[in-house]
Amino acid sequence: MSVLSDHSLPINSPDQIDDQILRELYGYWSGLRVAGKRVSRSDIDPIDIPHLLPYIILAECYDAGQRIKFRLTGSDIAFVQGSDLTGRYLHERGPRTPYLEHLSELYRIGAISEDGVYSAFCYGYTEEEGPKKVNRIFLPLDGQGEGPPMLLVGQVRDKTVPTARPIWLTEPNHIEPIALFTIQPPMHQQATRQA
Repeated sequence: MSVLSDHSLPINSPDQIDDQILRELYGYWSGLRVAGKRVSRSDIDPIDIPHLLPYIILAECYDAGQRIKFRLTGSDIAFVQGSDLTGRYLHERGPRTPYLEHLSELYRIGAISEDGVYSAFCYGYTEEEGPKKVNRIFLPLDGQGEGPPMLLVGQVRDKTVPTARPIWLTEPNHIEPIALFTIQPPMHQQATRQA
């Protein structure tokens, strides 16, 4: 994956998010943006989104997304990763591999985004089976004195292919982009920001 700034990504509307769970998560997050202000961690109430919690990651972003620390991982994500990543850093996954570089770049792009980023990638495996497609959404959260900036990440995997080993321990032999774009905020939020 090439190095991109979030400003060089195409911009698409939220209805181009190809997953119902991630569209719902974006709608919830977008609804918390009052008068164009960034959403903070304290704005999120798990009681409002219990059915989305298995697919959510909360991550702290350091050095403009160059270092990512997982603060919370949902149960579906912990299952596919093979362990709960809470409290671990992304770079602790292991040696620098193309897949780790790919994930690091996605998180970095998400961390510098103002409006959120959507990604969908196909992953190819030769020796082992793994999820063939993973959709992710990266939504920025403001620290507001509560700590470092954070990301609210939604991640939904293709469940049609059983995973023999945790994805955290596998390495796809190729990574194919399906979609990668900045999410265009609703018109009323754009107008508020410009005012």
